[in-house]
Order: sequence, then C-alpha cells, then structure tokens
Amino acid sequence: MKALLLLSLLLVDCRNITPPADTATVYICDSRGSKRYHLSPNCKGLRTCSHRVVKLSLKEAKSRGKTLCGWEK
Repeated sequence: MKALLLLSLLLVDCRNITPPADTATVYICDSRGSKRYHLSPNCKGLRTCSHRVVKLSLKEAKSRGKTLCGWEK
C-alpha cells in the first residue's frame, strides 16, 4: 500500500494545474542555473534539483527572471 501511494505521488501530472495569480505560492530550485518556477512542489521539473526547493510568490519568481516549467504548460 505504501509503495502504491509513493508511486502515485511520483507520477503527479503537473500540466493540469491552472496558472496562479501573482500572489500565489510557487516553487523554485535554489541554484544559480535554475530558470523555471513550478506550481507544485511535486512537479517532475523539480526532481533533478540538487539544491533546496524554495517556496516564494509568483511575483518574486518572475522578478528573478523565472518562467513557468515546461511540464506545467
């Protein structure tokens, strides 16, 4: 049962999430090379983050030059 739950969490499809308002919370990989923001902390795009995942507002992410993750378009 635990394995099934874990598998379902790993296969979360981020593409069905609606775009947030500027005050919404988004997630970024806290590294110099990261270019994207994510609507879900479980997005496939964050799986390769070797740094910490940071939660911030969409407005702040955009001000840092981040764009929406390709998995979520």
